[in-house]
Amino acid sequence: MEARQSKLYWPGDPRDPRSGNQRDSTTLGVSTQIPSGGCARVDTREGSATPLSRNVAAVSETVMLNPSRARTTEIKGSKPNVLRSTLEELPMISNTTKESAVYAGIDYHKRTIAVAVGDKEGRVLERFNLLNQTELVTKFFQQFSKIECVVESCRGYEWFVEMLQKQGHTVHVGDSRSIKLIAHSRCKTDKVDSQILMELLAIKYLPTTYIPTAKEREYRELLRHRSSLVQTATRSKLRVHALLDKENKGIRFPFSKNGRKQLEELDLSESRRRIIQHELDVIDFAEEHAHEQQLRIHLLASYEPEIKRLRSIPGFEVLMAAAFLAEVGDVSRFKNGDQVAAYFGLVPRVYASGNTMRCGRITKAGSKFMRWMLVQAAWAAIKASPNLRQSFGAIGRRRGQKVAIVAIARKLATIAFRVLRDKTTYKEELLDAGLARASF
Repeated sequence: MEARQSKLYWPGDPRDPRSGNQRDSTTLGVSTQIPSGGCARVDTREGSATPLSRNVAAVSETVMLNPSRARTTEIKGSKPNVLRSTLEELPMISNTTKESAVYAGIDYHKRTIAVAVGDKEGRVLERFNLLNQTELVTKFFQQFSKIECVVESCRGYEWFVEMLQKQGHTVHVGDSRSIKLIAHSRCKTDKVDSQILMELLAIKYLPTTYIPTAKEREYRELLRHRSSLVQTATRSKLRVHALLDKENKGIRFPFSKNGRKQLEELDLSESRRRIIQHELDVIDFAEEHAHEQQLRIHLLASYEPEIKRLRSIPGFEVLMAAAFLAEVGDVSRFKNGDQVAAYFGLVPRVYASGNTMRCGRITKAGSKFMRWMLVQAAWAAIKASPNLRQSFGAIGRRRGQKVAIVAIARKLATIAFRVLRDKTTYKEELLDAGLARASF
């Protein structure tokens, strides 16, 4: 069924064929559009002597046409702080909702949080919308006994999940990419999203992601911060080389002690000399703090027996072992090494339909940082392991070195999985005679 649309125009609107240039202060301007099977948004505005009067009150109501959906209404007056003052108040939950609440779908945002509370069958009991303030949010969820909550994975949700866990609630983090494929809707609002999350949790069809522990989060943050500092130093070094090339005064090692003395003796313009000195200061700062982060990681890793086992793998030094352990987390959630490789996006895309099957590039799912770390470890591994070097050469002759090094990175991921699962160390003989894939 096609959408039914009717329009009335503001007084004096030149598009109104009936009014011409005359104005009528009593005319109402209404614009409605009701699509079939969707949601309707109705905007009603009460006119006055001028259509842009400050006394105009706007009422916006969104009504779900599906009878199983609850109706949500927002009223905005002429004062901009009306909605904010309402959100700052602690919503009081009825006793019926407290007794019947089993699930809670939470649409988390930087400034606001939308909550849909449901019973054991997934029916909406109440909806809430509140400001994202730590004290307010904490007091709100303290009103519930232990319930099962779901929040979609997004930026800055970690403190929120930790707060719910401390209160004794069961918390799930939904995979936003998979949820979008399952519950795509034309009518997308925060309240609708929170209800969808709650319903998926109630019917046990919610795709979730792993919630890292506090120690795993610390490793991840330290490793990424160190990597960012190293990249900053590298970019500054490249800028210095570029400036020297413009003067055709290349220095082989400009950042060594002797190289810096040569930089001071060069005949450069004042502006370029200042830029080079600034880049040298950035390099010194970044390298100093990167070294501090590395010492911190080494100190934490010295107490981890899993890291000692991972270091027996060729190419796995302390930073690589700590990164793998932090990203994988609980290894028991994977059935085999192939799942670990898929988790890091090191497996090919597959299209299979009927008798047709095509494999493409790697999926690049999961952590980009971890894929980069595994590739760097693979370059070191082919120098230390004869078997891995042989595999790299065989694949490289057929497909090229870029494809070959990714294949070695994938193999390292499966080897590391087995080392953690079996609580053993790496054995080179397991890679002999093509047993690597069968064993791992």
